[in-house]
Amino acid sequence: MNLSNLETKLHGDWRGTNLLRLSWLTPSEFVSPSHLSVVSAVKGKFLSFTYTWSHENKAHEGTILLGYDEKQGVATAAWADSWHMSNKLMFSQGTIDAQGVIDLRGTYEAPPDPDWGWRIIISSPTDHELHLTMYNCPPDGTEDLAVQADFTRAG
Repeated sequence: MNLSNLETKLHGDWRGTNLLRLSWLTPSEFVSPSHLSVVSAVKGKFLSFTYTWSHENKAHEGTILLGYDEKQGVATAAWADSWHMSNKLMFSQGTIDAQGVIDLRGTYEAPPDPDWGWRIIISSPTDHELHLTMYNCPPDGTEDLAVQADFTRAG
């Protein structure tokens, strides 16, 4: 699927819930209301996903700027989030399949240990639902659910 078709499918405002999973805490799951806006950016060359959520009554926000090179079949993204990140962008690379599922992988520093991975999947199985799923990926290659945000089209 090309970026223009993806923009047509996803463009607009979405409302839903954000599940933050912190496996090392009890309780380990924190749910909050969430809002997502998907818009075209930079004269249609990119898609911007901007979302809000909260943890322990503190508002947070994040953004993913997505590009896609159709010739190479490579999706690239820059991600920032007010809770998950320091003052750095995470750069990711991945794919967009024929159904429009975006699958991105990046890494972040975890000194003194090796870098950890981070996986972001954005999917929209119907015109009225969108899912933003994020996994924390320790160096051993496993994937631990970190965020599951489920949205329906607003309005």
